[in-house]
Amino acid sequence: MRIYLASKRRLAVSALALAVGSALLVPATAMAAGRHHGGQPTTWTLSGQVTPASLKGGPWTLGQTPATYGSPDAGYCDAAGKVTRNPGTELFQPAYFPNVTGSGQHLRGFFDYRPKDTDEAVLAAESDDGGKTWTYQGQALESQKGQCPSPALNDDGQGHPTVLHVDGKDFLYTLTRPTADTPGSQLLVHKIDADAKNPLAKLPAAQAVGTGAKTTLTAAVTLPAATIPAADTSAFEIPGTVRIQTSAGLQDVRCTDSTDTAFTGCTGGKGTAAGGAAAVTYPVVPADTQATTGLISPDGILGVLPGKDGHSATVLYVEKQLDYFKSADQANACAVPFATLNQIGEGKNKAPYYGNNEDRSTVRTATTRDGIHFTDNGPVNGLGDNEGTGATATRFVSPSGTVVKNPDGTLGLFYGAGNCYDGDSDGFHYIGYATSKDGVNWKIVDGFTNPLLSVDTAFPKTSPAQYYSGRIYGPQVVLGRDGKTATMVFAGYRTPKPLPKPGTVLGTDPSAQYTVGANDPASYRSILTVTLTAK
Repeated sequence: MRIYLASKRRLAVSALALAVGSALLVPATAMAAGRHHGGQPTTWTLSGQVTPASLKGGPWTLGQTPATYGSPDAGYCDAAGKVTRNPGTELFQPAYFPNVTGSGQHLRGFFDYRPKDTDEAVLAAESDDGGKTWTYQGQALESQKGQCPSPALNDDGQGHPTVLHVDGKDFLYTLTRPTADTPGSQLLVHKIDADAKNPLAKLPAAQAVGTGAKTTLTAAVTLPAATIPAADTSAFEIPGTVRIQTSAGLQDVRCTDSTDTAFTGCTGGKGTAAGGAAAVTYPVVPADTQATTGLISPDGILGVLPGKDGHSATVLYVEKQLDYFKSADQANACAVPFATLNQIGEGKNKAPYYGNNEDRSTVRTATTRDGIHFTDNGPVNGLGDNEGTGATATRFVSPSGTVVKNPDGTLGLFYGAGNCYDGDSDGFHYIGYATSKDGVNWKIVDGFTNPLLSVDTAFPKTSPAQYYSGRIYGPQVVLGRDGKTATMVFAGYRTPKPLPKPGTVLGTDPSAQYTVGANDPASYRSILTVTLTAK
């Protein structure tokens, strides 16, 4: 585990000193921020204004044309059909799930770059002003490289990046979205050099992932063809890519929809495919890439606990069981009325379930000695109730946070969380803080009723609250050298849905509702920063 200094010099410190969500170790001078007062655990408060971060260089950003709710990918491609780049310094959007390490004002981060329904990649950047402005370092593992926005694309690539330093090696972990959270799923593992000028330089620039599905064509077809008959389409992710063996070789065909026996709305490809020809998708685990073992349906790594030696790492991670709840009548299922869900843009006006969230999330711990093979240690206690149905019950915890170790041996966890009434299991309602003596039994200090930060379901139009009034994610906390302050980098959305349709009326307060305008900036997946002070 390591720390990054402004000089980019590596500082050797004990692996027992402190672990933060991205395997950060902070020197002893910063650990005073965890000091207890009068026997009470250290708590934190915001001590400055939330600041939307900016990015210098790098890929397309929401603000450069700008993107709006009526034209959410404006300027992504130029008139010649070429994907554009950030022309200078723009707001750091669309990116979220930050994974940040640092010392003082110098930070280094890995981010999930994800234009809605268009693309996904891992992006690296560094900051010398506490996360207010970032300089692009590199990008890798892009899922739709060079493709202009199309209904046939999706943004399901590799996400939730986390970097660990285990036994002298740096590992980048990513979630493969097409099969994420299903039984038997694991995280992908990529070896990197986290100290390099571009930490992602040795990774593939593009690396698509899929469901590993395969079928055969039931009739001959010449590409391009809008409809492609197939024996079974159920295991394919559509909209998405189908790879078809033709006389011109293996061809990528992008389709917008499917029936049980055909892919429809298809474009691209060339050559003739015979009846019985193979139709496949990208593999779950790409060639030359490893996957973890031992984790249970991981949605991502929440934080890192102090290890017993310098050769292992113990992590908090989130297990997500998709579609665990099958009906509104099932015990402890979310059963929020559609009228309530609709106020924040969630739900479906269809009885009896109304689009309530069906997932079940559990925070667990696991240990690894080589960065690949993990041993699951079981669930933790005290981080809410994953079957709680109350409006202030912490039901979901998001898979991105920060663990700090206090001088007296206690631990602090900064985390994001949500409830039934959010209609989504991503855990985006508030950022809180919890303490523990052993990393297994936790006590929430800042929860739903007294969060460090929270969404505002009335959706005020004031700035900078507009950048996180709808969703809030992934607190990454770096303790300051003065031992009394910390920098928190996190991500937020303007609305609960990334791209609600223009004309949608949102808000739980009838006197402060927000009507989505076609020309309103599409502020989603924004990187933000704020200063914390220990109390």
